[in-house]
Amino acid sequence: MALLKTIPTLGLAPALTDLGLDAKAVRTEPSARAGAANTLCCAAGAEARPSDDDAALRAELAPWKAATSGVEDTLLLVLEGDRDDRELARWRDAAWPEHHLVAIDRLGHTGIVQRTLQGAREVRGGSGVRGELLVLRPRAAVFARDAVAAKFDQNAGGWNGEPGKPGYAHFRWMRRYVGTFADARGKARILDFGCGAGWVGIKATLVARSAELCAFDPSPAMCELARANASANGIARFEARVGFGEDPPFPAAGEAPFDLVISSGVISFSGDFDRFLDGLARAVAPGGTLVIGDLNNRSNGMRRRRAERPLLPLRELNAPEPGAVRAALERRGFRFRAEAGYQLTSPFPELAHWSARRLGGALDGLLVAWNARRAGPGRPERFDSWVLAFDRA
Repeated sequence: MALLKTIPTLGLAPALTDLGLDAKAVRTEPSARAGAANTLCCAAGAEARPSDDDAALRAELAPWKAATSGVEDTLLLVLEGDRDDRELARWRDAAWPEHHLVAIDRLGHTGIVQRTLQGAREVRGGSGVRGELLVLRPRAAVFARDAVAAKFDQNAGGWNGEPGKPGYAHFRWMRRYVGTFADARGKARILDFGCGAGWVGIKATLVARSAELCAFDPSPAMCELARANASANGIARFEARVGFGEDPPFPAAGEAPFDLVISSGVISFSGDFDRFLDGLARAVAPGGTLVIGDLNNRSNGMRRRRAERPLLPLRELNAPEPGAVRAALERRGFRFRAEAGYQLTSPFPELAHWSARRLGGALDGLLVAWNARRAGPGRPERFDSWVLAFDRA
């Protein structure tokens, strides 16, 4: 029995208006429309529940996803009746990786509550349907370069950390761990490949002492933060450019590749892993060193989050497995040197959050020491983050 059906959209008008959509323009048949934004809406009745066959669920959504693949498109999925977060997470996974769940509206006859990663808020008006409205944006939209740059510009301060605030010691410890994972001594030129606020590359350069540090990021605000942080830490030779890993601005035509390239927490933001790794490989000089790290979505804590939380940051869904990254880099001529997990999984994040919220960070020192003592190779399911080091022949 098919799970999905068409549904009249006029009863969804308050929710659609809040999303900036015209209920009369929302279509209910899974066919593409050329030359304009395509917004489609389908529904699953209250009696229609996903089976354990995830492939069947994906097949149900396939024509709807195919018809909403453009940058301006939107796919709306109404799940009638009561649905718990675990079921919503299964629908999210069925839509991924072609679409990303960005909002959930709980529909009621007397009110609507929208949930996003930023929190919950009430939407004025009621709905003619009781259930959940899933707002799904296509891959082309969530990985669009202007959207990525704007998001990082908006959140730049959060990536810099605040000295003296709870959690700051752990924030800096993680960046120091990645920055020193490969010994930077003797490296003359270092590239921070997707620098954020610059702390990983800065730490590596301080170990190398007189090295030149270059850095780039999609966000101009991030580049400015990295520049200010490098200057404050006494790094005399620093240059930042705005750019993306798929088409890195370093090295430009006529410029030499780098002795050490570090990419920390960047590949999970890429919509094209092959182009990203090609750009990374071009940046490393023969005989040079590459360090790459990111989230481990196979850790115990990440698996639980994925099962229990329907709304997740894009990178938690998109992060590649370290084994796949290693194999892809070895195909590009890199020789594997070392690996480690460095961010303990559950219950470490929960304890750190509790320390920050309830104790003003009083346990931060003990938690960082616990994390530092256990970081290293082996048992990847114990760590939410991984790092690999390679040499280039």
